[in-house]
Amino acid sequence: MSVCTLFFLVFISISCKSISTKNYKIESPLITGKSCIKILLISDLHSTVYGNDQEVLINKISVLRPDLIILSGDLFDSSSPMTGAISLLKGISGIAPIYYVTGNHEYWGNNVRAAREILLSFGVIILSDTYVLIEINNNELILAGIEDPEKKLFETPDYNQEDAMENAFRELDEIPLYKILIAHRPENIEIYKRYSFNLVLSGHTHGGQVRIPPIVNGLYTRNQGLFPKYGGGIYKPGNTTLIISRGLSLNYPKSPRIFNSPELVLITINN
Repeated sequence: MSVCTLFFLVFISISCKSISTKNYKIESPLITGKSCIKILLISDLHSTVYGNDQEVLINKISVLRPDLIILSGDLFDSSSPMTGAISLLKGISGIAPIYYVTGNHEYWGNNVRAAREILLSFGVIILSDTYVLIEINNNELILAGIEDPEKKLFETPDYNQEDAMENAFRELDEIPLYKILIAHRPENIEIYKRYSFNLVLSGHTHGGQVRIPPIVNGLYTRNQGLFPKYGGGIYKPGNTTLIISRGLSLNYPKSPRIFNSPELVLITINN
């Protein structure tokens, strides 16, 4: 590799450390009235710290003024202190209701119980193979969440994600409301599509780490391999909309981001 090529890659990598905000707009007849619903998706922080006590990240979130905050797993990291995650939770706990599902790293670090205690202490609602009925701007929604499959290896040996979904969510098919599923892993979308969810929110992929727009949307993701089908962004598999956050993790120099800025995702749902 030439010196010029190396310099270019380092420059691009460094330039991809600033947080971007990705906006998606969705329309649905299940949303009534003139008020929209603003959902902020935060994924794969891995306890990365942005500024003193997460000041940079918290300020960006405050400006967006979401109605709902979703944490779709890997807020904590298996090999890093919990400080970054705790600072974020402390800073955003009063902005909007917060809902969370586990990611693989909460299990890999053997700290899932401690993570749950921390989340609950900040008023976060943990969706563990369950759903809740919520009301936002005079609209009733179903918000559901599933555990990461690593629960089977690290906590409950007889756990099966497919069985858990069937037991918890099949009854939702008869409810004529807008339904959102939070699931850390997008590669299991074929399972999620068996149910009546209008929107699935995921992370896990880190955007494939390396992108070459518009040619390559992601070079590699865990569980999908090279050139993943679901790297990051918005997809329309069947009657479901899948939105994947590219996440907020910065892991230099091990896993540099190239043309792949860490991101917050703001989803606006209108009638």
